[in-house]
Amino acid sequence: MSKTLIAFAVVMALSLGMAACKEKTTSEAVSDSAKSAGQATSDAAKAAGNAVGDAAKTAGNAVGEAAKTTGNAVGDAAKATADYVAPTKDAAVKTAQETLDKLDKQWQELQAKAAPATAEAKADFQKAKDQMSAAFAEAKAKLVEAKDASADAWQKNVKPALDTAVAKAQKLYDDAAAKFSK
Repeated sequence: MSKTLIAFAVVMALSLGMAACKEKTTSEAVSDSAKSAGQATSDAAKAAGNAVGDAAKTAGNAVGEAAKTTGNAVGDAAKATADYVAPTKDAAVKTAQETLDKLDKQWQELQAKAAPATAEAKADFQKAKDQMSAAFAEAKAKLVEAKDASADAWQKNVKPALDTAVAKAQKLYDDAAAKFSK
């Protein structure tokens, strides 16, 4: 701001000096000086405005390009993640299905072999059957959910729930087999 004031003062002094040389009255000289100073100030303001406008345009273009590049990178990362997660998800679902099929077969065999003798043992076996039935139903529901899950939902919610359901069924079977196998 002080450079502008100095420039204005210099322009005024030069204008007054030039006006004095041309045999004008003092009021004419002051008027001419003021006009010259006003024009110089207007030209300077216009040049500064153009410079600021050009800088803003350049910055805007740079920000736009950066946003576009970032958007493309995020899209590429999401696609890469989906491409990685899909085969992993499919393999995990297949493994869970195989584990449940094996458990179901073992459970059917255990039920055929088990012959609890006492009333208490029969009640315990019935409780184990009810728990296994519920565990199988939960695990199979999680398998259905897993097959249709998005990559994000799979990672955050579905895979942990499926793993927990299969592990619960496995533990219930192992406990029942240890207790009722002969």
